[in-house]
Amino acid sequence: MGEAGVTEGFNNITVDISDSLVKSLEDKLQKLPPLSSKCSISKVPVHLRERNEKAFTPREISIGPLHHNNESLKHMEEHKLRLPKNFLSRANVSLHDCVQLLKEKELYLRNCYADPIEFDSDKFIEIILVDSTFILELFFRNFSDNDLLQDQYDHSFGGQWKLIRFIKTDMLLLENQVPFSIIEDLLSLTKSDIIPIKTGVRRPAIMLTHQFFKRKLNLRDMDSSDIEEKVGELEIQHFVDFARICCVPPVLPCKNKLKCVTTPRATKLREAGVRFKVKNSGTPFDIKFKDGVLEISRLRIKDDTEILLRNLIAYERCHLLDNYVNDFVFILDRLVETPGDVELLMHCGIIESKLSGTQEVASLMNNLCPGATTARRRFYFSDLCEEASDYYRVPWHKWRLTLKENYFSNPWAIISVVAAISLLLLTLVQTLYEVISYYFK
Repeated sequence: MGEAGVTEGFNNITVDISDSLVKSLEDKLQKLPPLSSKCSISKVPVHLRERNEKAFTPREISIGPLHHNNESLKHMEEHKLRLPKNFLSRANVSLHDCVQLLKEKELYLRNCYADPIEFDSDKFIEIILVDSTFILELFFRNFSDNDLLQDQYDHSFGGQWKLIRFIKTDMLLLENQVPFSIIEDLLSLTKSDIIPIKTGVRRPAIMLTHQFFKRKLNLRDMDSSDIEEKVGELEIQHFVDFARICCVPPVLPCKNKLKCVTTPRATKLREAGVRFKVKNSGTPFDIKFKDGVLEISRLRIKDDTEILLRNLIAYERCHLLDNYVNDFVFILDRLVETPGDVELLMHCGIIESKLSGTQEVASLMNNLCPGATTARRRFYFSDLCEEASDYYRVPWHKWRLTLKENYFSNPWAIISVVAAISLLLLTLVQTLYEVISYYFK
């Protein structure tokens, strides 16, 4: 075969391969599902979870499809079925009606997850139904108080509900969610009088969720009507979204360019005359600086605080254009650098800690920050940082504090200062009198 024949054969092979590749890519592109505006649940990206893998992985129970095949959680599957059984009986709800409702919502439910769901239709509906009714029965038992400690259920569940606090933590992980709307839809099927739903399911759903999570989310200062007003017309995506809505102030500061990255820590600000005060706004993540006073909502630090904050930050990064929690954590890291900073904030009543010591609290704050990066051109607390830094740089504020603490700290010190000033003035008057008398003899 001549050179021309070899070239022609090679060109034909190239054309065949190109056509095959084009067809393959076209098939993949056509089968690619469209992005949904309802997507709000996803796996946490590697760059966030590598800081603390355990903060995003359930330890006791799986909720939703993303961790359903986790072998370490299989022991809870049988126990989970007991609550849906009780829910159907208690709420006088037909299993057939529940399955039919979820079948009609299947496409919507799948679109709520960013990652493709590997389960077929029946298995997917089963997971969502079991987990959602499990949650509702938990809510009902918590609402009625006495049912929560039924001996029969305690025995099957593992002993007097000691796991409930870990289950609540698992229910606030981004990867461990079912859409909130399906909780509302199943609640609407309830025919019993446990919860009044004649005026709609939104209010009862918010009330049950608040009652269940209020201690976990430090919302004890807010009642259900406060939460309902705060939620307003916002669509709740899931429990992580609910937590964020409750924790973030209703009116946010303006976003501006962050010019001052090195904001002084708490003890340095205190030395410069800044006063610290608990901000009684009812919102856990609120902070304000004005006229030398830094007001911060009371921060109740527990062993699962890091888990909650990391999941809120991950939710913002993955699904929201907003970054308030991220910026709030960034500010906390700037304020708390040493155990001395923690001690100061605890003394002011701003921090309440159930951890073993101040060093542990400081480490928690500092470890969070690498996951909380800043968009310096759109930072919520740029004005606060600039005002606090400007206040810190004025020498008079430090001198005034020194004067106050050293000479006006108690009544006896004040009396001593007044006496000293009086003696100085009398001496000055006497000297002037003697000088005047000398010249006018």
